[in-house]
Amino acid sequence: MRWIKWGIVGLLVLIVGGLLVREYRSSQVVGHSQYRFNMALIGKETGVTFVSFDPMERLVLLIPFPNNLAITSRTSGEYSISSLYKLGSYKGEGGAFARQKIQGFMRVPVPGYLVENNSLKRGLLKVIFGQSETSLSRLDAMLLLYRVSRYGNRVVREDELIRAGVINNNKYYPERLQNYVGTRLFDWGIGGEGIAVAIINASGENGLGSDMGDFLSNLGLDVVMVRSAALNDLQDKTVWQVANEDDAKRLGYIFQNLFGFSRPKIEEVGKEYRSTVLIRVGKDAIDLF
Repeated sequence: MRWIKWGIVGLLVLIVGGLLVREYRSSQVVGHSQYRFNMALIGKETGVTFVSFDPMERLVLLIPFPNNLAITSRTSGEYSISSLYKLGSYKGEGGAFARQKIQGFMRVPVPGYLVENNSLKRGLLKVIFGQSETSLSRLDAMLLLYRVSRYGNRVVREDELIRAGVINNNKYYPERLQNYVGTRLFDWGIGGEGIAVAIINASGENGLGSDMGDFLSNLGLDVVMVRSAALNDLQDKTVWQVANEDDAKRLGYIFQNLFGFSRPKIEEVGKEYRSTVLIRVGKDAIDLF
């Protein structure tokens, strides 16, 4: 009988171990705890709140956007922020669609989303018990719930956004938003590494290279150049290039995990670019916005 008992124990260990491995592989936060993590808290009826976890300052920053705020998208035109979930739900991806559009208009990576009408803490508890529509793994939820309980928190109210000139009459002003975001969401975990990036807009979409530049600058990278490719040198897929495998591994979190780019091209970046990373922005980058 003893061998049956130990066999059952062994089976349970394998099952639990397999679940932990699966959760770890799908995690967006665990293993990258030195970096800022941004997510969208999306209510089906209560609008959208941008949430940023800053491990350096040990602060959770929350920006609840006015429900009737009108935002624009390269792919979807203008719409109210409170309609994001409903628009995306027509294709069965309400949360993912809202996350993408918040990322696009704020010009910062927003890899995470959680659909929850109530509080952030309650929503994270639901993730742990498998009761939420989310991109977070259970391990992510556990770590973020710990941060919520241990970090300080700051809520940016609508009147502060109005005083800063970010929003007015239910419209937002992109340049003022970028100034506001750049001073509050800089990622020192990335910015402290002093990574220089050159960008070539090879998409054929006017301004997409500058949009990518805003993204990377807000994240903490040093964008040293943005220029357009020749019309006969356009491409569909975004490619990033670094000099060696060590740089590819070191920067993989940024360009693969946060932006969803494929593996980099391993080739020395030309001295004329004065950068560690060269990005050729393809037409697929429009999906970031």
